[in-house]
Parts: sequence; structure tokens; C-alpha cells
Amino acid sequence: MKKSRKRLVLLPFAYGKAPINREGTSMIFSILHFLGGYCKVVLSGGGQERFLNICVSKQILLWKLTRKDSHYIFFISRAGMEELEEISAKTGCSYRIICKKGLPFLFHRYRKRKILLAAFLFSAVSLYVMSLFLWQVQAVGCRSHSEEEILDYLEEQGIKSGRRLSEISCHALEEQIRRDYKDIAWVSCDLKGTLLTVTIKETLDKEAVQAETADVPCNLIAAKKGTIDSIVVRSGSAMVKKGDKVKRGDVLISGEVGLYDDSGTLTETALVKAEGSILAITKIKYEDSFSMLHYVKKHTGRSFDLFQILAGEKLISLPGKKETYRYYDEETKQHILHIGPQLYLPLSLYVTTRSECQIQEKTYTEEQAVKEAEKRLSVFLQEYKEQGVEIIDNKVRITCGEGVCRAKGKIIVREPFGKIQEISQ
Repeated sequence: MKKSRKRLVLLPFAYGKAPINREGTSMIFSILHFLGGYCKVVLSGGGQERFLNICVSKQILLWKLTRKDSHYIFFISRAGMEELEEISAKTGCSYRIICKKGLPFLFHRYRKRKILLAAFLFSAVSLYVMSLFLWQVQAVGCRSHSEEEILDYLEEQGIKSGRRLSEISCHALEEQIRRDYKDIAWVSCDLKGTLLTVTIKETLDKEAVQAETADVPCNLIAAKKGTIDSIVVRSGSAMVKKGDKVKRGDVLISGEVGLYDDSGTLTETALVKAEGSILAITKIKYEDSFSMLHYVKKHTGRSFDLFQILAGEKLISLPGKKETYRYYDEETKQHILHIGPQLYLPLSLYVTTRSECQIQEKTYTEEQAVKEAEKRLSVFLQEYKEQGVEIIDNKVRITCGEGVCRAKGKIIVREPFGKIQEISQ
């Protein structure tokens, strides 16, 4: 019988029996190789394929195996190096170590430089200790509540730089925020390494929130003129119906509820918290004007960056090239410094870009001015739409004259209606 021979298979990433997943495990392999130490080897002479096949049979992991001219180049672990001498003698080929990398070789190289070694160990321990604490907090989704307000609130709750991660409960923090901020409809706290991200979504209907959270008897009244489009009463007595015209101060849902006996006779009146959903057709006055003469910015392409480091509450400016521009645009971006994907440091890098621009004086044509007025009106309407207001009709008139473009008129909308009025007992 003929002896079966193993077929040599060249892999671009690794050679051996260990499974390789570029996406999920390459980083893990890199860390393990660094900790254990590895070498780059050049294999030459005859019997190279037999040399590699013996490595396979002995489960010696070779990676990044490449063929160059008449020799092979590959990486091998420090542990695998111990068997290369024997395999080389058996196959008749020779090998040469190009370089040695990894922690064991690093320690050996600097074994006599105790201060450097101590500094390295101190840095490693410091990074581990730092990974146990919270170093960065950010608030996302703030509108009526500013980011500074939310961060100040979190600091009052003890959520700040230097807090141990084991002492932070995201679930408990979410519950606390919802209790203290009734106008926040949704909140999520995500702890990623040493970074805490608090994402909030504020409710758009402030009056509805107040009605739901009031614990005293109250009426729902009209805050302005309008025509009732729909009304759904959850608690209290409806005082209006669809199609009714109301003015400011009119009671829409009363907090006074009559109690009747079996014969239908009113026995007493109870005071409750009026609750309901009301939509009304109302009018919004709109006025806007701007000069036909305007200024246009044109960027020259010249710019420079300013760098600052924020450490705690201290902002430190870094040296760098500075230029003087008469007119410029300025944009600042914050970069939270971190080591790896999880260890965020209590340091932020602020990069301010100043881009030079030239200012040119121009005059709108009537057509251009009308388009600009329509654009400004569109922005105005979009703000109302984001608050849950439905635009029914637009009766705004745009005119141009005497160097000024004017927009004036009324906008018909359907919007949530009703304002709380406490009932005096």
C-alpha cells in the first residue's frame, strides 16, 4: 500500500488547525500573540512543504504565510519556536528569525531598564483601575431642557466623573429621571465602558402632561379663540361639543361632576380632575420682513484648526498655527478621548476650525425675495408640525416694495386644545 501524503494548503491568513475568523477573532488573536510573544520566520532550502506539513500534524499554528521567490515567510508563536529546530533537522531545510515581537521579548529587551519596566507596569495597572470608574457623561435628545441642565441634574444625583461603575444602575437612573421630569416621555441610559449616554425624548403636548400629573381638582379651559373639532372626555363634564366656537377662558371640560340618586335627582356635586383630549381649529398670526439688500458669504478655501483639551472644568489651549482672518466661519467639534472601544478618559479634545470667507453685498430680485420668504415660512410651519400641530390652510401674503420683503397673514391649524385651571375649594 502506498502511504498517503498530506496535501499542502496555503492560507492567506493562517496555516494550521486553529480556526480563524477575521471579523470576530482577529483582535483576540493579536492580543494573545502579543501576550505570549511571536516571531517572524523565513524558511529556505529543500523540503519546505514537508516542513509545513509536519507543523500541521503537530498542530503548530503558523499565520500570514506567504511565498516569496524560493522561500516562505510566516509568523509563529514563541511556544511553537521550540519545535522548529527538530523539524528543521528532520526535513533538511533551514530557517531564520527576522524579528521577535510581544510582551516576553519586550520585557527581556528592557530587563535592565527597571524604571521603564516599572512605568509600563504602572500604566497597565492605572488603565485597569480607570476602567472601573465613570469618566464621561453625555446627554442626547435635549430640546426644552438643555444638555447643561440634564448634566447638572445627573451630577446632583451623584452621576459624575469618578463614580464607580458598580454603583450605577441604569434602570434606577431611568426611573428617577422619569419621576423628576414629567415632560420627558422616554429615557434610556446606556453604559458603554466608562461612558454613560443618557438619551431622552420630551413630550410635545405640555398641557396634556400637566393635566395628567395634576393631583388637584381642575377644569380644562380654552387658552385662545377657536372652533372645537373633536372632544373626548375621560374625567369631568363636557361643556362644549364639536363645532362650538369658544373664546379665551371658556370652560371646555368641567371638574364639577353631579351625583344623582335613583330618581335622577341631583344630590351633590363632586370636584375631580378634568381629563380629556380636545382638538380645535385655530388661527396663528404670521408676520415677517427682511431687507432686499443682503450679504453673501463665499469661502476662500483657507482655514486652520485650533486645539483645546478639556480636563475636568479646565480648558487648556494647545500651541499651533494661527492666522488672522477679517471674516470667517467657526465650527467646533468635541472628541472624547478613549483607549480602545470601552475605556473613555476624563479628557476631551476640542477642534475648532476657522474657515476664511469673503462678504459680498447683493440685492434680491423680487422673485428671489419671494422664494426666500417662502423658505422662512416653511421653517416656521415645520416647527409647529414637530409639536403635533396640523396645518389646514395657509393665508399668508408676500409683498415686496421699498427695499423690503414682507409676509403677513393667518395660518389655519388643528391643534391640541385645553389649559388647566385649578378649582378653588
